[in-house]
Amino acid sequence: MIASAFLVPALIFAAIAAGAAVLVWRIYKRVKSARDALLGGIDALGGLAAGLKDASLSGEAQEPRSVSGATSLYLPKIEADFADFHYPEAVAAVKAFICEYLSVKYEGGRFSVSNVDPGVEATVDKSPEKHSVTDEAVHRTAICGYTKTEEYATITFRAAAGYRLDGRQTEERYDIEYTLKIREEGIEQKSLICPRCGGAFTSTAEKVCPYCGSGIIRDTVMSWRFTSIRES
Repeated sequence: MIASAFLVPALIFAAIAAGAAVLVWRIYKRVKSARDALLGGIDALGGLAAGLKDASLSGEAQEPRSVSGATSLYLPKIEADFADFHYPEAVAAVKAFICEYLSVKYEGGRFSVSNVDPGVEATVDKSPEKHSVTDEAVHRTAICGYTKTEEYATITFRAAAGYRLDGRQTEERYDIEYTLKIREEGIEQKSLICPRCGGAFTSTAEKVCPYCGSGIIRDTVMSWRFTSIRES
């Protein structure tokens, strides 16, 4: 009987102890789970911050440069002066010119498009070392200036472009002068310039060059030439 009297409280105590142990274990698991979640969130935030920092350092976070212009003001004047001027073709020519400019500046290339004034390449600040230029893209283009005299007309384009320089994203803005020589070599009227041989002629009805026989593209690309480019 005495043994039984001691056995029952012992069993009760053991049960209470076991229950307490289970409770403590459950509390520990919950605390650990909450701690792991908190630390995981901190790690995630740290990783995000590091990623943003790395992106900023690598140039990934750069936004396209803004472009201000007055296309709606200048374009009607240009089209009134030159009925055969085609704005979409001019913009396409500007984009091609910027890509060539980047190649000349960083990759040691040469201007291959025909409507670039011979003196432009000498003004390019060429890199002493060759670099890789990829993913060129012109984001925005606008006309920001126009002048016309008896001898020439010049349209100033402003363009924002992005590209990867050795893998690093770069954004720049350029002012580009697009010039038509109205009087050239004694011809007192607008002349068309063959993109292949450079021959000048005046008839807009020509389908082939009278000098070399090459096919003629539209007047906007033949007549107007890039005479300047500078970062703005």
